[in-house]
Amino acid sequence: MTTDADALPRWWGITEPTTVATNVVLAGLAFVLGARLGYGAAAQGSASGSFLGLAFLATAVAAAFGAASHGLDPRTDREQRERCWRASLHAIGFAGAATIAAVAFFTARGPVRMVILVVAGLKLIAYLVTVARRPVFRLAAADYGGALALLLAAALYAMARWHAVGMGWLVAGVAVSLIAVLVQVRRVALHLHFNHNDLYHVIQMVALYLFFRGGALLVDR
Repeated sequence: MTTDADALPRWWGITEPTTVATNVVLAGLAFVLGARLGYGAAAQGSASGSFLGLAFLATAVAAAFGAASHGLDPRTDREQRERCWRASLHAIGFAGAATIAAVAFFTARGPVRMVILVVAGLKLIAYLVTVARRPVFRLAAADYGGALALLLAAALYAMARWHAVGMGWLVAGVAVSLIAVLVQVRRVALHLHFNHNDLYHVIQMVALYLFFRGGALLVDR
């Protein structure tokens, strides 16, 4: 009798090798871009750029743990695979919270900024509690999607109100991320050994570059 675990592709003992590989590349790209963005933002005194850089680093952590989770054999390493999966989901929550914090600094000042930061913190706590009980990707996608929706609204507002630079890059990044989500939800695959997860990762790499270009131009209000 063949189980779902038996049906997973393997290469040198690694399950889902293409998904692992694309996750690793995504993690590396997110780390490099996040470090560059954070370093540049710190030099310019941009808190918004720094928080977006933190979002990139959290994304790198999520992708790295995602790679470990997909690579472990569920027949022999089920518990370790589950721990890595939970760590990946938790890291996605931090990425969303850091993104909202970036919005607070490039769109608002004073009490309004503080309210946005408090909302980001409360949203993170609520997410972590929820995902600890139900560790499913759908919750992570909804949480991060909410952060991206806020980022999109803030970028469009800043573009219309102040003609702020870099907003077009951020809007494009959100649009590409939406395409990635649609690919994931619709389970669009290019090949038997390049499934919807793999394509999602590749499209997200493009989105990360767009966010990086926009983040490098962010200026605090």
